[in-house]
Amino acid sequence: MKKIVSISVMTACMLCLFANGVHAQKVKFAGTVKFHTKFEGDIDPQKHIPGDQTVTIFGNKTKTVLWNGYFISIADFDKFISTSLYNFPGLKIGHIDTIKKYDPETATVKITITESSDTKTICGYVCKRYDIKIYNVEEDEENTLFVYTTTEIGENNNINAASIPGLTGYPLYSEIESDGVKQIQEAVEVKKGKVKAVDFLVPSDYKIMPREEAIETLQRILGGGGE
Repeated sequence: MKKIVSISVMTACMLCLFANGVHAQKVKFAGTVKFHTKFEGDIDPQKHIPGDQTVTIFGNKTKTVLWNGYFISIADFDKFISTSLYNFPGLKIGHIDTIKKYDPETATVKITITESSDTKTICGYVCKRYDIKIYNVEEDEENTLFVYTTTEIGENNNINAASIPGLTGYPLYSEIESDGVKQIQEAVEVKKGKVKAVDFLVPSDYKIMPREEAIETLQRILGGGGE
């Protein structure tokens, strides 16, 4: 899926969380969700590597840690702001983006969500199934997937703004197949607990720069091109 943000990557987190009064706010869920991703089918072992990711959640604020901390995504889905952080030896950079609100009238990607009567209990949460079709108008390409979501995590549907706009509930399971490879992501642990404001702040040793400059810097240092 070339222009859709992967669910596995539920991307991403906020620029800044006001340091005072995090615990004073009342939210539906505060804690962490640990996901495991696996692949089935015609798998390239160099490309499709099973792995885990941990998402810290406070209401509609999330912090996702991927690839053993090499990539961190912080998002505030109420303010529609996200920050991407890259942590490699000798390189700590990041960029800030606005999460665009989905407008089905103008979007080049059309999303159709169908509610199912099927349910699945994941980590103690009863989740409802939704079948989803994502059609890329420009490339005339359609992908299908299904997810199981719980409405006990996240304050509202904004928490899906960067992945599947309009989806009800927070996905604890997703399954998508493309080019003979099935990707399955499932929550293996959900822990409620105290969340600290500092968890959502950008560490002072990261250099924040424009998105284009950050990507070019990353490509240059990692040998992936860029001039």
